[in-house]
Amino acid sequence: MVAVALVHSTALMMERLPEKPPAWLIRGERTFAYPHKDWRKPRVWCLAFFTDRHARAGQRKIIGVGSVFPGRRSGTYERALLTRDFTALPIPLPLVDLEDAMAASRRFLGDDGRMSPAAGDQLLSAVRNLRPELNETLDDLENSLGANPPTGQEGEQRSLEKDALGTLLETFGTDRDPLEAWQQPLSEDDPRSRSVPFVEGLPALRQIEDQQIVHDYMRFPGMQGEDAVQVGWRIYRRNSESPHRLFVYNANRTNAETVMGVDMIYVNEQARSVAMVQYKRMRQSGRGWVYWHDATGERELKRMEAVDSECKAEEERARAGQKGSTTLGDPRLVSTPSMVKLCRTTPFMMNSAALIPGMYLTREHFWELLQRPEADGPSGGTRIVEESVPRYLNNTTFTTLLRDGWIGTRGTGWDYVIHLIRESLAAGGPGSVVVGMHRSEVPPGNRRGN
Repeated sequence: MVAVALVHSTALMMERLPEKPPAWLIRGERTFAYPHKDWRKPRVWCLAFFTDRHARAGQRKIIGVGSVFPGRRSGTYERALLTRDFTALPIPLPLVDLEDAMAASRRFLGDDGRMSPAAGDQLLSAVRNLRPELNETLDDLENSLGANPPTGQEGEQRSLEKDALGTLLETFGTDRDPLEAWQQPLSEDDPRSRSVPFVEGLPALRQIEDQQIVHDYMRFPGMQGEDAVQVGWRIYRRNSESPHRLFVYNANRTNAETVMGVDMIYVNEQARSVAMVQYKRMRQSGRGWVYWHDATGERELKRMEAVDSECKAEEERARAGQKGSTTLGDPRLVSTPSMVKLCRTTPFMMNSAALIPGMYLTREHFWELLQRPEADGPSGGTRIVEESVPRYLNNTTFTTLLRDGWIGTRGTGWDYVIHLIRESLAAGGPGSVVVGMHRSEVPPGNRRGN
């Protein structure tokens, strides 16, 4: 069942929606300022019927169909409204013609926004009966909005990428609401759908600073000269006045069968700090959850160890080379980049912005847990049992420490960030990476002058 909304078009929507959108707009996605009204929750993509702006509600007509998503407030009286797949009706349909079929739900025809499930079903059925020529268009909209969430290995992978992006947004200090609007960017029968980056299914809520985006494209792999990599970009601000920007980069190997996990990389430009989290799945075993450490896990652990050693050596060289090093007086609780998140295997949830519950561990802590006697499996193998981990960082503690600059490297250059991304996408890496670049002139929290 899809959500149905009635949208009373603004003057600009009346003018622009019927126009053919530029080819570079995916599914004709456009954003309009719309009078603010609290929509029913959860906020999801809705199949929308667009009406004209007649001053008298009883004389309004449906002029088109499409899909909409209610964004956040963009001022005191307006909110962002995202539209996709708009199709104009050759002959407008008067709302009064729908009243008999709507029965007791006819009162919703004067309202706007997401309708109740019963009223939405009645409106959709009434339009289908009165305008059967729209059935194919409505079928396509229903299929795109009601698509089943990805399952199996693909669903697990999408859940990890979604969690990585949600963690970046939480660290950045903005809402995770955009995650609720995710839709499969490609049809399920398209072979590319398994490897397309998660962010490609999110609405492009803000398109700003085009020249700066192009500049950043050239600084990251996957944009030029990189084969077998699919890339997605999004940009977020805390609010319209905030100096903080988060550039999100998501890249996957196109060979979906070789994608084994996700690396999350957080970069704070102002602090020249980098932190990397590698996701590890725990599987259910009886009533508990267990992570099994295999040859692939050992190879990834050695990769993280090499990364940490290189960062330590780089910092020592920087300190030795300049007495007034900028890293002095800029302490960290953890000054190496590599961390692990042990999380339960979770099916992909549509219309949800929740983070996956899990345990954040430093690389050293993770290694120590693997050396304990209880890590030996009953039939061989090495494992970490969830309930046996005495201490760890949860989602809230981790994102707070990362946001305030207590976790991550010091004085790290961009070349090394690119090196980390290439390692994540290489044959020995997990095959998927989600990068958040926090750009601001304001230093991380818990500092004088903030």
